[in-house]
Amino acid sequence: MNNDHRISPTRTMVTLGLLLSITSSPPLLADDVQIYITPPPNPVPPNVLFVLDESGSMNGTPRTQLITAMQNIINDATMANVNAALLGYTTFSWGGAPRLTAHSGNFMMIGANQATFLTQINNLQALSGTPPVRDLESAVNWFDPNPTFNFTDSTNTTMATPITGAPVNNWCKPNHIVLLSDGSPNSNALPPSANNGINTFRGAACTADALSFNQGGNCAREIAAWALATDLQPGNSWTGTQNITTHTIGFNTNAQTQAFLTSISNAGGGNFYPAANSTQITAAFQAILTTAQQSIPYAYTAPVIPFNQSNAAVSGNRIYVPMFVPTGTSAWGGNLKSYTITTDPITSKIILRDANNNPIIDSNYAFISSQDHWSSTLDGGDPLANGAAAQMGASNVSRKLYTNLNNTLPLSNAANLVKTTNITNADMGVAANATRIDLINWITWNWTAPTPAVGQTAAPSHEGTMGAPIHTHPSVVDYNGNKVIYLPTSEGVLEAIDATTGKELWAFMPKDLLPNILALKTNASATVPGYGLDGPLTIYKIGPTNNPKTMAIVGMRRGGKSYYLLDITDRLNPKFITQITDPAPSTAGDSFDGLGQTWSKAIHSRIFIGNAVKDVLVFGGGYDTDQDNATTRVNDNEGNAIFIVDAANGSLLLKLSNSTTGISGMNNAIPANVIPFDMNRNGVVDRIYAADVGGRIIRIDVPESTSGTLTGGVIADINAAPASAFRRFFNTPEIGYYNRNGVQYLAIMIGTGNQPTPLDTSVKDRFYMIKDPNVWTPPSSYVVVKENSLYDTSANLIQDGNNTQQTAASNSLAAANGWYLDFGSSEKSYSEAVLYNYAVLFTTYSATINNNQSVCQTQGATGVSRFYAVNMTNGAAIFPKLGGNDTLLDINDRSMVLSMNGIPPASNLVFPEGDNGMLGTKVKAMVGLEEVQEWPNQLIPIWWEESINN
Repeated sequence: MNNDHRISPTRTMVTLGLLLSITSSPPLLADDVQIYITPPPNPVPPNVLFVLDESGSMNGTPRTQLITAMQNIINDATMANVNAALLGYTTFSWGGAPRLTAHSGNFMMIGANQATFLTQINNLQALSGTPPVRDLESAVNWFDPNPTFNFTDSTNTTMATPITGAPVNNWCKPNHIVLLSDGSPNSNALPPSANNGINTFRGAACTADALSFNQGGNCAREIAAWALATDLQPGNSWTGTQNITTHTIGFNTNAQTQAFLTSISNAGGGNFYPAANSTQITAAFQAILTTAQQSIPYAYTAPVIPFNQSNAAVSGNRIYVPMFVPTGTSAWGGNLKSYTITTDPITSKIILRDANNNPIIDSNYAFISSQDHWSSTLDGGDPLANGAAAQMGASNVSRKLYTNLNNTLPLSNAANLVKTTNITNADMGVAANATRIDLINWITWNWTAPTPAVGQTAAPSHEGTMGAPIHTHPSVVDYNGNKVIYLPTSEGVLEAIDATTGKELWAFMPKDLLPNILALKTNASATVPGYGLDGPLTIYKIGPTNNPKTMAIVGMRRGGKSYYLLDITDRLNPKFITQITDPAPSTAGDSFDGLGQTWSKAIHSRIFIGNAVKDVLVFGGGYDTDQDNATTRVNDNEGNAIFIVDAANGSLLLKLSNSTTGISGMNNAIPANVIPFDMNRNGVVDRIYAADVGGRIIRIDVPESTSGTLTGGVIADINAAPASAFRRFFNTPEIGYYNRNGVQYLAIMIGTGNQPTPLDTSVKDRFYMIKDPNVWTPPSSYVVVKENSLYDTSANLIQDGNNTQQTAASNSLAAANGWYLDFGSSEKSYSEAVLYNYAVLFTTYSATINNNQSVCQTQGATGVSRFYAVNMTNGAAIFPKLGGNDTLLDINDRSMVLSMNGIPPASNLVFPEGDNGMLGTKVKAMVGLEEVQEWPNQLIPIWWEESINN
């Protein structure tokens, strides 16, 4: 064995036309969406008016349950930033005039006025009739800043509108009415027209029908619709709308009343919630208020997202580049474009060119106007223009969108098509047939936008749009010359795109994601996107070499807790194999118990298991969202395992965890890719390494025959006492081999960074090299390396110190179990390291946000992208040119600032071909397309993955 090389998992090796070596998996990015879209430090509080039923039927238990629910909301700390008011409604007598009571007085912040709210909640009454129509009218008048419509309650107190100040400063503040009723409407006394006796609202006639209880509920829908469509505070210096969204809650109501309340919420742009007790009322209030706080229509300018080679797919001389554009709404748009990879014959620099042979990126590695191979015009630098997105629906042919309805039939069978005759209301999570039909037609490109009202724009079609591949990347499969690109997107589909034309051949949307279509079409304002299938994709082959099957497995990341396994051997007729998920999350010990959000890529490997060597998939247990808000290390109940499944059918073969295999210390989630590798190179995996968000490195030793025993445990814990801070691993460790002067060890190299909070500066993150001395055989016991046994190489004394300091540093390094290197403030490691010839290459990003933006302005972060190259053995600088001085090697040569904007991808090793088409004489280290280092070519094993050839 060569005594200096990178140890890699089993990977398919394919010769590329340009020998562009993608040596590492795409960086596993967590909630880096904060980098793209961050709301102001002081979020805008929504205005929410609770309109509460005080009719006689609320007496006794119903009143008590409503009071309990309201108390729960007022005491909920997450609701503190809501500007609210309480309006009770009933009548003075049965059939009499409405009695409207502003219990809380004017709008006020919940968090600052908890005591007042709690006192006033106890004043809720149970008196006479149920006049929700008059109450809705009064609620709208309360919001309206026009003095003509000022609202005065039944005590003759005039209420102040919450819509105040200059529109340019508060236009983004959302307004919501929450109407709760426990019975059918009555006591409606809106003024009739002088000519025909028809009820009117603000001069417009209302439609009386069975759905509105005829006169009893007449005009309720029209009021809600008017409030949604009307700008209550127009201004010339902004383009927003101060309108009102109306939600309804039916408290122990019958079907007819539920239909009435649903019609109001539909007209008012909100949601209807049935409730039978205080718990369900609380849940409804929480859902409405959470949405109100998240769906703020901030002004937003999308940041420039640089080219990321780690997210692209290469096949031959073509590169397929996924793109997306962050927006201030929940449905982010994406695209996929096809370009050519070339090398400059003089400089050997890699250049991406378009169909006109022009470069596609500028000196800052941002995209410029170009024409991809699937288009006939320039895109003007717009990521969403042209490309595969422009092909979607353009042929006026119904989309072949499949879902897993009948697993005994291929997905391409008519029984598995997403169409109105196959999908039920329950499948879609909607109540009305009309809604289901509208959504299915929209998602399958058969939808025609209704004619807009005067002054309004037409609703957008779904044709020509594609979901965002935020954290996903494409893979290419060659079907005897007919190449297909597979790409998961935040739309919740796995795309199958013809590599020649860019047209969608088919798409797969899991059945359990069908309810997301409503949110996709609504595309409400939001500061986080919908995620859908935003997880890793693995494509692999199993079976005999002369007739193998091609399989695909895709995860969800923030989109959910499942993997979906498909047989894609036939490029036009895919088959659904299984859904890997925890079938009963609340039940311990069942299949896939504790599977978290599926962030970890399923790695295809061969492992001796069940008395035979089998094709398997190995993946980490995923992410536990409890970690989002954790500030100290606590155990997770999701994701703290490693799963091994049958690569043919997805059935569970082995779960490695504290509870199932007795491997102690597996206490935290494992969202990153694990590393199964074959140490003795006999074609069978004999070891697995993994890193968890608790700061542990886990080693599993896998037997290769029945004579061996599976063992494992934690071999490093950077957060064990006396650790100085809570640091977390979200990356896959890199493993290297050292063997000199009788000393040998495996070097485990990994950086830290709490990726769900990229703007956090409370923890100084680090890069670690940890020694595993048990190179060839399992250890007799799994000894835990702690941070205090590592050498702090941050000051670079091994290189920059005086003679005494250098000697002491060398002695400390020799005795230590590895070393660590401090990052700067807010600097985090977002991608795995790459090792070449003892040089450890990795990237970091330091994000900052401007805290002085307008209260209605959200923005992307700015920051510094940095490339590091340090010596594996001691963390010292290894390339003098990084610091700008070609002769002096010091601490400044450890890293360099990159030209690109945004989070940098992992480092990449490239072997450009020479003039004769053979390997050149140089090896280049690149980040994206930015060259950062160069070596003479050496015969050191490098592994890469490009595409699977069928």
